[in-house]
This record gives sequence, C-alpha cells and structure tokens, in this order.
Amino acid sequence: MIKDCGKCGVGFEVTDEDLQFYSSVSPVFGGKKYDLPAPTLCPDCRQQRRLAQCNEINLYPGECLMCKKKMPTCHAPHIKQPIYCRECWHSEKWDARSFGRDFDFNRPFFEQFYELRKAVPALALNSQGECVNSDYIHYAGWSKNSYLIMHADYCENCYYGYGFKKNLYCVDGFYNLHSELCYDCVDIYKCYGLTCAQDCTACASSAFIRDCVGCNDCFLCVGQRNARFCFENQQLTQEEYKEKMKSVDFSSYKKYQEYKARLNEMSKKHTFKEYHGTNLHNCFGDYLKNCKDLKYSFDCEDVETGKYCYQIVLGGKSLYDVYQFGTNFQLSYECTICGVNSYHLMFSDNSMADSSDLIYCWYMEGCKNCFGCVGMNHAKYCIFNKQYTEDEYNALVPKIIEHMRKTGEWGEFWPYEISLHGYNKTSAQMYYPLVREEAIKQGFKWEDCETPAPEFNKVVKAKDLPDKIQDTKDDILNAAIECEITGKLFKITAPELQFYRRVGLPIPRRNWIQRHFDRFNQRNPRKFWERNCGKCGGKITTTYSPDRPEIVYCENCYMKTVYN
Repeated sequence: MIKDCGKCGVGFEVTDEDLQFYSSVSPVFGGKKYDLPAPTLCPDCRQQRRLAQCNEINLYPGECLMCKKKMPTCHAPHIKQPIYCRECWHSEKWDARSFGRDFDFNRPFFEQFYELRKAVPALALNSQGECVNSDYIHYAGWSKNSYLIMHADYCENCYYGYGFKKNLYCVDGFYNLHSELCYDCVDIYKCYGLTCAQDCTACASSAFIRDCVGCNDCFLCVGQRNARFCFENQQLTQEEYKEKMKSVDFSSYKKYQEYKARLNEMSKKHTFKEYHGTNLHNCFGDYLKNCKDLKYSFDCEDVETGKYCYQIVLGGKSLYDVYQFGTNFQLSYECTICGVNSYHLMFSDNSMADSSDLIYCWYMEGCKNCFGCVGMNHAKYCIFNKQYTEDEYNALVPKIIEHMRKTGEWGEFWPYEISLHGYNKTSAQMYYPLVREEAIKQGFKWEDCETPAPEFNKVVKAKDLPDKIQDTKDDILNAAIECEITGKLFKITAPELQFYRRVGLPIPRRNWIQRHFDRFNQRNPRKFWERNCGKCGGKITTTYSPDRPEIVYCENCYMKTVYN
C-alpha cells in the first residue's frame, strides 16, 4: 500500500513483507495477538522522531542525587532530571519500583509515561560493562583509558571518536572498527597506523589515503588495491618512496591542511562504487558489512534480515526501524540504542543487557515482560514501574493497548514533546538540521543551555598556536584554545598531547564537537539518488548526488575497473 506521511505528507510504501514483519513482532497476551498497525510516518520522519530523543555528544556538569559525586551528564541542568552515577544506579540502595504508579485510563499513555520518566533517576551517562578510567564516554562500554568516545565499545586509549569498535589508540575518528593507532580517519576497518584516511580496509602505515584496500606504506593515494610504496598514486621502489617521504612533514599544521586539500582534489577525479559495502547478500543501503537481507539501512555490520536499520553492529537479526546499537539484538521494532543479547523490544530506548519482551520502556537492564517502565534493573511483569503477578500483567497490558488504540498512541514511537533534550542537542540535528524557528514550528524543543567553558589560565586563539607539534610547550595544558570556527573554548588533555607528540601530529585548531561534525560531513548523506553509471550508463541508486564531481560506477563496472 502507499500511505501519506502524517508529518511531511510524502507518500511512502508499506509492502506485504513489512506487514508480515509487523505481524510477527506483534505481542501476544492470553493467546490473542495485538496487531501493530502500519506506520503513519514515512521512514525519514520515523527516524527523525527517534533521533530527537538522543543526545549523544553534548555533556554538562552534573551531580549524583544519591552520593553527591560530581560527574558529566547528557542532561542539561535546567530540565532538573534526577540523575545517579553509574555505581549508585546499579546499587541496591534504591528500587525503581518505589516510583511505581497505577495507569490512569482517563489520560493518554504518553502524558503519564513522561511524568514517570521525569521522576525516576536516570544514569548520568550511558556506559556498559567494565569501564576503567573512562568517565567521559557515552553510549559506550567495555573500555579503558578513553575519553569522549560515543557509540563505542571495547576500546582502549581512544579519544574523540564516534562509532569506535574494538580499537586501540585511535583518536579523532568516525567509524573506526577493529583498528589501532589511527588518527583523523573516517570509515576504516581493520587498519593500523593510518593518518587522515577514509573508506579504507586492511591498510597500514599510510597517510592521506581514500578508498584503499590492503595497502601499506602509501601516501596521498586514492583507489589503490594491495599496493605498497605508492606516492600520489605513482608506484615507486622502496628506496624512492622513503626518499620522497623525507620531504613530508605531518607535524606541521599548515602542511597537514595542504595534504588534506590535495587528497580532496584527487578524490573528485576518482571513480567510486555506487555504494560502500562488502560481503553483502540481497542488501540495499550504504556503509554495510557482512549483512544479509538488509534493506534501506546504513552503517551496519553483521546484521541479517531487517529494514530501516542504522548503526547496528556486532550482530543483529530481524530488526525494523532501529537506531543503534546491536550486539546480538533480535526481533525488535522502533527502538533507539538497544541491544546486548536482547530480544523482542518495541518502542523502547536504552533497553539492553539480556532484556526481552519490553514495550514502551526507557533505560532498562536485564528486564523482561515490562510495559511503560523506566530505569529498572532485572525486573519483570511491571507496568509503569509497579510490580504485578504474571497473570495480572497479562490481563492489564491488553487493556492499556486497547486504550492506546483509542487515543491513537498504539504503534507510535514517543512523540517529540516528551524528549528530555532540545532538538539542536540531539542526533536529529545532524541528519535533519533545522533552525530554531523551524524546529519549534514542527513541535520540537530547543536547548539554549551550553556546556560551561573549561577552567584555564589563559586563552590562545587557534591562529596563534605553534605550527609544529615540536614547538608546542607543556603550558598548553593550562590554556584554553579558541576554536577557529565556533569561537568556543576547548582544552588539550595530557594523554592527548602525549599522543600527538608520539605520532608527530599538530594539535587541533577546532573543538572536538566541531571536528566530529567535520568528519560527519565527509561522509555521504543517508539519502538515495537515481543516476547513471559513469561507464555503462545503466541506472543506479546511490548516495552520491548527481551534482557531485566524483565519477560513480555500478558495482559490476567498478569491480572490473579496479581489479582489472
């Protein structure tokens, strides 16, 4: 069927396959299935609605309500969300059931849910597993000596990264997977010792490279395969390459920017494949790895059977409309940041760690058979945080579902109005940017609160920083740097400075959030265009818009060209 989006009015298709999935995931109580309706919003508007709940990178100073520990939090202070530190939240000093309440059938579900969510203490930051000396990581886990990494797991000595998985000593990156000692890299996989690389797999000891596979000792190269000792795409002997590299100076900020600009110019003349992906079967999307039967999805790895999935990694199966994060996440629908051995979650956010059969829940760990619950740990048969017997639960939930059908809430993800964050501080602003007036017009909140400036002895403008890392003194650790783009102040940490000196790289001139957006803007948008293959002229669907300068080939022509 073709439906008109209830928000933007654009027509979108709901296929028979989609309807079968909605039926398969629909909950069953007392032997009766409570069918989920077809979506009322188009895929983009559904994704925007989910993203408007997620503040992934903006942190504020906070204080644990229980132990009074000072700590960073993703919750702006003025919204007065009660927060606990990680230790207190997981402790036995409190029980989320104490906030339990009856469901009021005279009021809408979402209105009551928002009141509950505002009352129950939230985790200041979302981190999972054993984390050592990593207090400033968010939507991340199982990491050590890491700082300001988001959407990241199993990392050590990593700083300023997004989408990091199983990395060691990676800094300033966007989607660095299974890599080590890499800097300023975007979409790299199983790489070592790279500087300023993009879309590279199994490469090492190279710098300023793009779309390279299996390359070592390469500089300013684009589209190389299993190459070594290449300089500006020219094959050299080992001796010639080493001689050429003597004139290369990574430690100079000026030179670094020149190399980066040169790589950008080379990329404009390069031939790219219509999509980014490897080891795929019956898939349609971009930036996919090791996936099967996955459609209209982006940035996924090891996912089987799904649609409209974004940033699902380390295993997923039978998923629709899910934003992050995976790790053996199965049979779930309309969720945000859920996973870790979890099954059959619907309309939930931050629910994880061996959870199952959760409906309309927010931040749950190890929970089963809960409906409309918030901030619970190893709970089951709870509704609005109130404990019920199994029979009571199975009798009451269907009544609430029928009530939600009447109010038009059943089958809808949480509305914008109950987000805890301003639209401009959420991931929605990255993918669907809006100015303040337009966001408010569309019903979103807006956040004017900014992270306080760091403490400092002096302020150094970016343009006044030493050009080379060798000339950067230790007193930079006591100064605040004024970002050359935003004017916001930021500091260099001691481990960060040690990394730049070790690798021989200049310190950045932009604050870490601006660098994050810079890397984000290097990637293709999550949008498809129709265009013709640059070689055979056949029709292709790609994330390279027709007005871009790159040459784009269909997969068949690309493979023949690159590996010929």
